[in-house]
Amino acid sequence: MQSHSRGRIFILSSLYWLVARVVVFFFIFALLLFLLYLLGNFQEFLDSTQIFLIQLLKVSLLAEVFFGLLYLLLVFLMRRQRRLLGKLILCFLSIVGSFLLLLAFSFLSAWFQL
Repeated sequence: MQSHSRGRIFILSSLYWLVARVVVFFFIFALLLFLLYLLGNFQEFLDSTQIFLIQLLKVSLLAEVFFGLLYLLLVFLMRRQRRLLGKLILCFLSIVGSFLLLLAFSFLSAWFQL
C-alpha cells in the first residue's frame, strides 16, 4: 500500500516538474514570437510571414494557457500552495495575459479574415 502512494507521489512530482518547465518555455516562446511579430510590422515582413507568426503565436499562447492551468491543478493536488505563492501568482498572471493576447490575435485574425 505504501509503495503505491509513493509511486503516485513520484509521478505527480515528476509531472509537476515537467509542466512547470513547459509553462516557462511556452511563455518565453510566445513572448519572443510576439516581439518578432512587432518587429515584422516595422521591418515590413511579407504578409505570409506575418500570418505564419500569428498562427504560431496563437498555438503557443493556447499551449501556455493549457499547461498553466494544468500547473495550477498540480500545485493544488500536491498541496504546495503555501510555499509557492509567488509562483502561483506569476503563473496566474501569465495565464490571464496569454489568454487576453490569444483573444486579441483571434480578433485580428477574424478582422483580417486570415
